[in-house]
Amino acid sequence: MKKLDKNTIKNLIIFAVVLVIYNVISFAIPFKHTPTFWGAYVFGTVAILLQIGIVLLAANGAETLRKKVYAFPVFRMGIIYLAVQLGVSLVFSVAANFIENFPGWIIYVVSVIILGVFIILVLLTDTAKEEIIKLEEEEERQTVQVKTFRINIDSIMRRVDDKDLLKLLEKLSDTAKYSDPVSCEELYAIESEITDKIGELGDLVRAGENDEAKTLTDQIIDLFEDRNAQCKVYKRR
Repeated sequence: MKKLDKNTIKNLIIFAVVLVIYNVISFAIPFKHTPTFWGAYVFGTVAILLQIGIVLLAANGAETLRKKVYAFPVFRMGIIYLAVQLGVSLVFSVAANFIENFPGWIIYVVSVIILGVFIILVLLTDTAKEEIIKLEEEEERQTVQVKTFRINIDSIMRRVDDKDLLKLLEKLSDTAKYSDPVSCEELYAIESEITDKIGELGDLVRAGENDEAKTLTDQIIDLFEDRNAQCKVYKRR
């Protein structure tokens, strides 16, 4: 397990303190130690320990800021579950203390239902979170190619002194900038051609062959326009 950050340690300390306070309240107050009391105590303790588990899991699985943000709904549901369960435990402990022959089975049924609802909601939320992260990671992967085009074009521009060529390269950079950022398998051929042409363009600029570089820049602009047209076709499918 990786090293815990300050926020994680702080949250663990908070829940540890809550656990201590809960135990002090449970045993310092002279509740009758009936089956209802023990059921309330056990489920209250479980609720607190689950929060500690959620904090540790979130710390271990949140490699990026985005995953930490997506883990927040689970953490929030855990807090709601904790508050509800501790409230129910307290109410039933007090009720069993003052009502003779209080049916102890009620605390078990109610607490199991609360725990079950919490687990189901956490599982549903976690599944949705993972799907969203997968979609966003796939989208990032699909936009890497166009970002690479722009980085390489801007790198070439920094080596150019010829004003006419620089103007053409600025047009090429704008064309790449405003091109559809999402790639797909069907665009592999034309994107490979663009990559090769940009590499050739860099070689021409380094060799000082500006006229050939201008011609090639126009060709690359045309390729980007062809790519954008293909993007529209594939997105309609």
